[in-house]
Amino acid sequence: MQLVETTLSPVQRRTGAAWVTWTDLVDQQIRRGEPFRVLAPGDDVMLQVDGGAVHRGWVLRLVGSGSVGAYVIAFGAAISSAAPGGNRGGHDPVVQDVELRVVPAQPPRSVSLYL
Repeated sequence: MQLVETTLSPVQRRTGAAWVTWTDLVDQQIRRGEPFRVLAPGDDVMLQVDGGAVHRGWVLRLVGSGSVGAYVIAFGAAISSAAPGGNRGGHDPVVQDVELRVVPAQPPRSVSLYL
């Protein structure tokens, strides 16, 4: 899942769709020291708005070409007030106990579907 930082206009907030240029996303990836990653329609993203609220979204489509191309990202209600990995208020993150279960390997099965 890719983190995308953006600023939304009032119209984008109401419609739940953001327009992020390819060059803007690449600049963000360089600044964070991440490898370049091109998004495709259907990819999940975390949309951080104005350095604050984080929304879960997905790439609807690609528009334009070359340096003027952009991603159209649909998003829903805010899921967090800060980006993941951020240190909110100077407090250390809370770590909870995690229980892992191992599922034994299952024998391969074939399934026939008839319509």
